[in-house]
Amino acid sequence: MVNQSKNNSQKKEMPENIRKMFEQKHVQNNNDVNLKSNQQDLSNQISDDKEITFKTQEHDILKSEKNEHQKDKALKSRNKTKKPNSIEQKDENELLQNTNTDELKSKNKKLSKKQKIGILSALLAVVCVAFVITLVIFLTPKTIKLPEPVVKVYSLSNQTIVYVDENEDAKSYEFYIQKKGETETCIPSQNNEISIKSKLSSPGEYYIWARYRGKNDKETSNISVKYTYKYYETLDAPNVNMAANNQNLTWVSIYNAKEYRVYYVVDGEQVNYITLQQPANINSNVVFDLSTIGQGHAGRYSVCVQAVADENTYYYSSELSQSFLYLNKIKLQDVLNANFNLSNNVLDFAIDTEKTTTNYFEIIINDTDVYQYKSNEILENYSLDLTPYIKQGLVVSNVKVKAIGDGDCLLDSNYFNATVNA
Repeated sequence: MVNQSKNNSQKKEMPENIRKMFEQKHVQNNNDVNLKSNQQDLSNQISDDKEITFKTQEHDILKSEKNEHQKDKALKSRNKTKKPNSIEQKDENELLQNTNTDELKSKNKKLSKKQKIGILSALLAVVCVAFVITLVIFLTPKTIKLPEPVVKVYSLSNQTIVYVDENEDAKSYEFYIQKKGETETCIPSQNNEISIKSKLSSPGEYYIWARYRGKNDKETSNISVKYTYKYYETLDAPNVNMAANNQNLTWVSIYNAKEYRVYYVVDGEQVNYITLQQPANINSNVVFDLSTIGQGHAGRYSVCVQAVADENTYYYSSELSQSFLYLNKIKLQDVLNANFNLSNNVLDFAIDTEKTTTNYFEIIINDTDVYQYKSNEILENYSLDLTPYIKQGLVVSNVKVKAIGDGDCLLDSNYFNATVNA
């Protein structure tokens, strides 16, 4: 009691400042309590949310596992359902097989001896047929296709020969010839070469090919590569004639000739020729004047003619015609000038040595006395002493002189009157 009264007395007597401090602390304690209470409430709420979320996820997982479990259970149930069926099917197949085997064994046991003999006979027949077929195939010669030949061509004695290499497996040979632009011709032969001269209808370009003929079409070779053969013919030589006057050559024109060449040789010297064109009228005669080949030179000419082919055709120029001898006679030119001197009986005269190719002269005195003179060589100027040729007491009134030819192609010149000087 004493103590309690003391306390009460002390409480009453608590100073103001201490009281305020106590009140403030009390308020703070209350606030702390409230704050802790709020924090506890929030913590409890968060824990509740987490628990709810976790439970939801756990529920979903359990649901998923339940579904998977149901699927596995269904699959196992299905497998369990199928397995007996497979076993049952297998058992049925084995049973059926055993049944068939038993039935077959039973049937085989029931086959009679006669049936077995029939089966063996049939098998033997099949073997025999197979053997015969095999033997026929073995003995039958194999079909071999012959190789493709190669065509070759050569000329022999005015013949055109076509040939291929000989093939011992060939039954025969087939040759083909075709002129460009015309129909082909087949020439069967037992030989590997033929002459085609008679098959060449006219000059031109021909195609030639061949093949080996076998025992049947399967063995027959393919045709060879076509050989191009150019067939030429030689033009006929002109049939030349010399005219009666010995001055002209004539002949009938040659078909397919482009022109003609007249060849000539004088006294065995160099060969020359003159060209004549083909006449417009192919059937007309060709005339050649022989005097055109002399060109002022006397001599003995050998003359012949050739028909010349066009190089753009399939013809060769002809052989030379027969030759003719043509004498180109030329009269010697007269003496250029002449003078006779009576005082010494000397005759002087001059000649043109190109046109008077002689050293032989004839002199006439007073138209009665004839003398011939021949020098050792041909000179341009001559001086002759005529005293030995003038008769004693003869008075010379005129003198003539001429050049004498060779009596063949060179003709004598005319007489030239010399001037008589006292």
